[in-house]
Amino acid sequence: MSIIKTRFAPSPTGNLHIGGARTALFAWLYAKSQNGDCLLRIEDTDRERSKDEFSKEIIESFKWLGVEFDGEVVYQSKNVNRYKEIIDQLLDQGSAYVCKGEDTETDKECRDKNLLRDKNTVVRFKMPEKGVTVYEDIVKGSIEVENEQIDDFIIERSDGSATYNLCVVVDDADSEISHVIRGDDHINNTFKQINVFKALKKEVPTYGHVPMILGEDGKRLSKRHGAIGVREYETLGILPEALKNYFLRLGWSIGDDEIFNADEMKKSFQFGVLNKSPATFSMDKLLWFNKYYLDQMNIDQLMKVLASKDFDGSEYSKTILETIRDRCSTLNEFSINAEYFFKDIKDYDEKLLIKHCKKDTLDHLSLLKEKFKELKNWEQTSIKEAIDNVIADFEIGFGKIGLPLRLALTATVNSPSIDLVCQLLGKEITLKRIEKFLIRIKDLKTHQ
Repeated sequence: MSIIKTRFAPSPTGNLHIGGARTALFAWLYAKSQNGDCLLRIEDTDRERSKDEFSKEIIESFKWLGVEFDGEVVYQSKNVNRYKEIIDQLLDQGSAYVCKGEDTETDKECRDKNLLRDKNTVVRFKMPEKGVTVYEDIVKGSIEVENEQIDDFIIERSDGSATYNLCVVVDDADSEISHVIRGDDHINNTFKQINVFKALKKEVPTYGHVPMILGEDGKRLSKRHGAIGVREYETLGILPEALKNYFLRLGWSIGDDEIFNADEMKKSFQFGVLNKSPATFSMDKLLWFNKYYLDQMNIDQLMKVLASKDFDGSEYSKTILETIRDRCSTLNEFSINAEYFFKDIKDYDEKLLIKHCKKDTLDHLSLLKEKFKELKNWEQTSIKEAIDNVIADFEIGFGKIGLPLRLALTATVNSPSIDLVCQLLGKEITLKRIEKFLIRIKDLKTHQ
């Protein structure tokens, strides 16, 4: 059995986005699941739009995702002489011709004129004028096109640079690529490239074209759907293993299984199904994957990945993490949900104050403050008992005291159990925040 060799070939004209990363993962797993190789080729022949910063960003994105390509990164810009060599070969054997201008309507007028190349000419590939080009797509099945429907496409521009459809064939042939997995927006290019392979008497790769990814509204994916650069997900607090697992499920399946670690991906991919229909990107689903992977971490592992998020590794910090972890779907949410444990509250949302602080809130919290002062054992059970006593004394529901107390201690009305929050903050800080809050709502009532 010959070795499987795939490649991913992005253009460095922007950051690596969801569609490209998902396609790269499929190409990589197709090879790895069959003990093959997958190469990374940077298609940087567009001199005006290609940027080194984007090439570096693409490479770093894959490192972060844990997608390790084989061999050195190939840069098309270093193969310019090779492309010229192949174009000369195609001209010499009569598979290409020199033409004036780039107008497709007059492209075939020069087929038999034997024009000389100059600064005003281009080189076109001579497509067969009869018959069909057909291939078996490993995703979509048999696809064919009448050859007469394909123009004699340009393979060398007037500035002497080679075009995409020529460069891709040369690089794939030279790298001995056996399978090309890419987006289905390339299907029309595939017919052209197959004929170049045939003209060069090179083995044509097996092609697989995966459908695009759509937003939940059924429209082409854009930034408003979450189509941001891969590394931007890192800044949002998404784990690389969660993002990779989600990419896998965007267009591939094996039964109803959802969760796959790196080894399971490699073992399972060749036995799964690549879907023919477009996948739908859901940020909620990505967060579901992310929370799953966060929940699998023990507290020390979690502390390690949160090292840059102001968690100092103390037992206090670990206790806080255990307290809030059920509420967190991203790494960033740990910092957000833990902030009031580490920093004093500067002020409160006035809308929340008006909503949850009624005319009797001052009396409720003032009494609670006095009961808290009397507590000798500052622990969750005694704190809860003090709160229950205030509820009983005023004959009120928990919300009447619980919500203002949450607001006083956390500046939110959504926190872990408030008696646990009190215990973790400590008696001194709890009393100081209640006193500060009482002053704030007195001032609010005065100015209403």
